[in-house]
Amino acid sequence: MSQPATRTSRIVNQYRRYLDASDSLDFFRTVNESYTVDTLLTLLRRGDSESRRASALALSMVGDVRATEALGHRLSDRDRGVRLIADDAFRAILVRDAAPSHHQNLLQVMHLNDGGEFAAALTPAMILVQQAPRYAEAHHQLAIAYLGLQEYASADCAFRNCLWHCRFHYLAWSGLADCRRAIGDQREALKHLHRAIAICPDFESARIQARAIRRSLNRNPPTH
Repeated sequence: MSQPATRTSRIVNQYRRYLDASDSLDFFRTVNESYTVDTLLTLLRRGDSESRRASALALSMVGDVRATEALGHRLSDRDRGVRLIADDAFRAILVRDAAPSHHQNLLQVMHLNDGGEFAAALTPAMILVQQAPRYAEAHHQLAIAYLGLQEYASADCAFRNCLWHCRFHYLAWSGLADCRRAIGDQREALKHLHRAIAICPDFESARIQARAIRRSLNRNPPTH
């Protein structure tokens, strides 16, 4: 397996080939044969912008839960290309970070939540959390189901459980903000949105929500 100093140019060259040919299978094969996850994480932390892009793309294919922390940091990288690729990799790993059966169950829950079928999603999400309690995305999907059912205290708890396992889960921070807004706690909602934006500066919907809350607070300042 490669050392970061000796193979950086190779992964960049392979990345350029991928951009030219869009051959993800060829890129995956080269990465899988030549790099360990630890080497890719080193490149992600220390490489130049092109190396960081290449390693983030590679981690989206071969990375595991060890990569979420490093990718979380790259969500605010100074290079926009790194940020975008890191975001895709981060979310891909969150979803596949479980045994195959749990992964399939999560996809089912996600499908139900995406379709607004929150009541149908709730029970399988609760079962999944019980079976795979360290699966951050399972907690997140459970929280979405609770939020859709307007069970805000339960949703708040589930979002916090998600963040306990993955502190960079900016969508969970946004979900906490939704819970606080629903019960009228605008200031706490704003704090959670600021946290989400700090993790992921490209999270535009959170910026829009934060601006709306600030305008509301300026129009209706506290009287005490």
